[in-house]
Amino acid sequence: MSIAFGHTDTSGAFVQEVSFAVSGAPQNADRFAIGANTSGVSDSRNAVLLGKLQTTKTLLSANGQPSASFQSVYSQLVSSVGNKAREVNVNRDAQESLVEQATAAQKSAAGVNLDEEAANLIRYQQAYQAAGKVMSIASKLFDQVLSLGA
Repeated sequence: MSIAFGHTDTSGAFVQEVSFAVSGAPQNADRFAIGANTSGVSDSRNAVLLGKLQTTKTLLSANGQPSASFQSVYSQLVSSVGNKAREVNVNRDAQESLVEQATAAQKSAAGVNLDEEAANLIRYQQAYQAAGKVMSIASKLFDQVLSLGA
């Protein structure tokens, strides 16, 4: 004999929640019990626990206490990689600009004064270093702003 328990959903269809089968001829003192699936087979407990890992603070900080979730650490990693990629692109653009300026200066010079060219080179180098520091500070500020939101 098969027995099923369930409910009727909003469309009027029966939704089976529990079913079991009893076979053989019943005898006096026969018993059966329905209980929880303690072995965890064919239920979603493991999937639910795995899903909770995304937001549960499981990663340890320096003091040994759980302080970060996989989701927060992953978002920080993505943010850091994005910031570094942007920083590299800005530095590349600055380098290309310096190459263009140096090429134009070289082509425009008819008689080259080595002292004047050395002074210009130092000036360009200082300008580039200043621009690099500005970009570095901007990147650090951006990292701080992103870490406030995490």
